[in-house]
Amino acid sequence: MKHTVVYKRPGYYSMGPVLQLLPDGRLAVGLISSPFADHYGLADWVVVVSEDQGESFHLTDDPTIPLTWPGANTRERYDRFAAIMPDGSYLASGTVGFEVWPVERQQEAVDAGLQVEPHPDHKGDTVVVAIPKMFVQRSRDQGESWQRQEWDVPGFSGMTAFPRSTRLADGTILVPVYAYSHGEERSQTFVWRSADGGDTWHLIPMASSVADMTGDEMGFIEAEPGRVLALLRFNHPRSRVKGYLLESWSNDSGATWSVPMSTGIKGHPPHMLRLQDGRILCVVTYRYRPMGIHAVLSSDNGRTWDTKHTIILRDDGGSASTLRPNYATTSGASDIGYPITVQFADGSLFTSYWFTMADGITHAAGTKWRVD
Repeated sequence: MKHTVVYKRPGYYSMGPVLQLLPDGRLAVGLISSPFADHYGLADWVVVVSEDQGESFHLTDDPTIPLTWPGANTRERYDRFAAIMPDGSYLASGTVGFEVWPVERQQEAVDAGLQVEPHPDHKGDTVVVAIPKMFVQRSRDQGESWQRQEWDVPGFSGMTAFPRSTRLADGTILVPVYAYSHGEERSQTFVWRSADGGDTWHLIPMASSVADMTGDEMGFIEAEPGRVLALLRFNHPRSRVKGYLLESWSNDSGATWSVPMSTGIKGHPPHMLRLQDGRILCVVTYRYRPMGIHAVLSSDNGRTWDTKHTIILRDDGGSASTLRPNYATTSGASDIGYPITVQFADGSLFTSYWFTMADGITHAAGTKWRVD
């Protein structure tokens, strides 16, 4: 294994790298970078690209890279599906995420039942407001102009998509979404689904209404044609299987889903990849000592996972960011996580994630590796 720095900026908190392997073999990574500990997407959206399989990266604004396409805010650009469609159009869709409001409007947000948090810049003149709203935007002229539609989703304090979308063999697009209500410990999981190439969309609830809580951040993989596996993060404080991923299955290309059940995979959130040899790889953040990045394999299309032979990519985490010094005590973990993996034509793998070393600079990092 070879570890590398994807993007590191002293004095800035750079997190949430979204990794894409482009058709021409380049790697592209988009990430949030801010002078404060920003998990809301309030500051810079940075895109870097590599032409040498992750050996080096440089800044880019190449409009043919979906990660560079515009959005209403930085978090929207992070939490969305974005791809060039078969007809050549540019399509992006997900949740709006968060907005910054003046502190004078805080009561307005509270009265509307929205999640309201202090702005992490600690200036006190603004608040962060969660916006339960879906969007779709499309360009048919290579990004020169965009047509956009938005939908408010009532009944929730906040709603967010997650950058683990997938496109099935039949073209169906599945975007993972979760919503929550203020003061409640449970969340509701959804699939934002289009079966016609992005022309129409439906927000489909998963089976979370039958359980106390079914998790939030999730990823998909098509195990067999039309049969889709979802793995979900699950951290309910009173559950005996807290910390283990849940699984839910769909036999109709994501239209309906089974009741989630626990897996033996410890860590979160999941990212799954079909390897060239047919196995499925799942990579997770491991926020238990020693903290790092772990991977497990399935040889039977996701029905079982070889957790007895967990692959440890990193186990040297555990440091808190200088911009978020109380993170380890408030969250019980270090400033690391959220891996995504791609496989190159030569069979080698590249996994991106964010990491914090002893210098306290939270940054986007990567590991180049192979699996036996």
